[in-house]
Amino acid sequence: MKNKITKLSLAVFLMSAISLSAQTDEERSKIVSLSNTSNLEALVAKKTAEFEERYALAVEKALEKGLPISGVNEKGQFFTVHSYEPESDIVIYRKTFNNSGTASSINTIGVNYMHENGILGQDMIAGIWDGGVPLVNHVALSPRVTVKDNGNTGMQPQGIYHATHVGGTIASSGSGAADLNVTKGMAPSGRLWAYNWNNDEAEMIAAAGQGLLVSNHSYGLDNEQLKQAFGVGIFGRYTSTSASIDEIHNDFPYYLSVWAAGNDRDLSPALNPGYGGRDILVHEGTSKNNVVVAAINGIANYTNASSVQMSSFSNWGPTDDFRIKPDISAKGVNVTSLSNQSAVAIGTEQGTSMASPSVTGGFLLWQQYHHQLFGNYMRASTVRALMAHTAKEAGPQIGPDHMYGWGVLNIEGGALVMENVAEEKAVIEELTLNNNDVIEIEIETLGGSPLVATIAWNDPAGTPIGSGTNLPMPRLVNDVDLRIVNVDTNQEFLPYMLNRTWPQLAVGSTINTKGDNIADNIEKVEIVGAPAGNYKVVISHKGTLTGGSQIVSLIITGHQGALSVEDEALSALKLFPNPATDFVTIEGDYSILQNAELAVYDQTGRLVDSAVLKYDSDFKINTSEYPSGIYMFTLSKNGATKSYKVVKK
Repeated sequence: MKNKITKLSLAVFLMSAISLSAQTDEERSKIVSLSNTSNLEALVAKKTAEFEERYALAVEKALEKGLPISGVNEKGQFFTVHSYEPESDIVIYRKTFNNSGTASSINTIGVNYMHENGILGQDMIAGIWDGGVPLVNHVALSPRVTVKDNGNTGMQPQGIYHATHVGGTIASSGSGAADLNVTKGMAPSGRLWAYNWNNDEAEMIAAAGQGLLVSNHSYGLDNEQLKQAFGVGIFGRYTSTSASIDEIHNDFPYYLSVWAAGNDRDLSPALNPGYGGRDILVHEGTSKNNVVVAAINGIANYTNASSVQMSSFSNWGPTDDFRIKPDISAKGVNVTSLSNQSAVAIGTEQGTSMASPSVTGGFLLWQQYHHQLFGNYMRASTVRALMAHTAKEAGPQIGPDHMYGWGVLNIEGGALVMENVAEEKAVIEELTLNNNDVIEIEIETLGGSPLVATIAWNDPAGTPIGSGTNLPMPRLVNDVDLRIVNVDTNQEFLPYMLNRTWPQLAVGSTINTKGDNIADNIEKVEIVGAPAGNYKVVISHKGTLTGGSQIVSLIITGHQGALSVEDEALSALKLFPNPATDFVTIEGDYSILQNAELAVYDQTGRLVDSAVLKYDSDFKINTSEYPSGIYMFTLSKNGATKSYKVVKK
């Protein structure tokens, strides 16, 4: 059965309806109502009992062997006992993913665009699970940290330092630093729900059941110990832990957990001989529905893939079934953030621990901006689709790989897609694909620019694999497919996928290909320089969908119909100076734009000025009495509309 959609119902961007909104209790309740909370209490109790039994045994065995319960290793990483493996008689520890570094600051691509537009995470909440909780009275965080469990109990100061640094990257206001921007976080007005990592799965379920949208996890297990306990086959394997994380995301489809990839590549090839740094992700690093973050050096000015340099330590994938993991990259080398040494202290660290929170904070800003524009939050799968769709290119080959994932997180790129949706020039949709259905979306492009479509979905948890090394059987349950078809020529364009042999992954030019992706629950089709004409985006599936249907998030950019002369004229306008002081000059083709209507809205969506263009020369708006802030200048004529952001000093 085919469902043909000739034009998707896109949200209309009405500035008068926009207000800068927080994630209120009522809005969190709406999210919860769309989640599976039927067995929440029972599931939390089950996970808690499992943790307590595992942890008690690990402590008992550590004491018997004269091993520490917690401490700091030679890399400055805080650790605590996690579990005990009886067959190999090994106590396994959980540790933070940081390495000592030297001074520098965060420079995540495009975050300044959000800040300049007033998107600061105001009252948005990020969860943070760590080896302890952040220093709650740090001037750059207080009073925006809520300790949700016994986060400090039994935790050493180094753990709290790590959590303070990570929490600062997400939500530091920058207060207390000589240079505000040195420690300003991604969401400087955001809030943190802070937990220690004990019993994290149960607590994640409980927090998601309260409407939490995103959380950060800059920790994991010790790969050397895992190798001793389970052999090298544990690396890349889809385990019961991997499946458990996927189950949580399926029960709570608006919740997205972000995990650091780990810092063990500097141990290779000894860690996993013969794979050259590949195939060293474990447990949460091999889940399908979360986001795993790699660490790169800072980027002064991004121009192309050669602008990006991989860190020496960040763990590489892929998973054993050749999924694209890690998912995304961000700066993790020499990141300056907050320290717990005093209420104004700062510190510098490096590691995937430092990369992950910038992604967490970026996702929080995207959710806030989406709610501001459209009045609702995105499903986690939509956030992941937007992440892959807009990522900046990195790595030796165009497209995704097992080192950088889909590329470098691009906060501004995601924001611009949302703005284009608001102007009906892009698509963000959450569609239901039923069994035996095919969704076809007809689009048109004028040509000359990339035509890109991306889908993502929360896939049902797969069956864990208990043993074996590099078994390639896909863990994908609902195999959804994406294609773009040129209707005029009948040419079909296929999505990216990793090459499914280890030798190919060792050669830069053969890491990925385009074909029938049977492994990933993100698919992206990209046509560079798409010829003008008619296309259709086709979403289908193989086999039978578990549950009878699958919700699929879809992003499309690069399509448009023929522009009217008014559209062309409005798009070619120049507004200057920007930032403005006393006047804003509008320059354009007034032979076409005579009688165009201008409306000026402030950041709350209030109409502050209006006019009709009546002049044959440059048109000036007196802004001398406008309060300092961000304004939207919206011009309309004959159904064509164009909006411009202007900053008033």
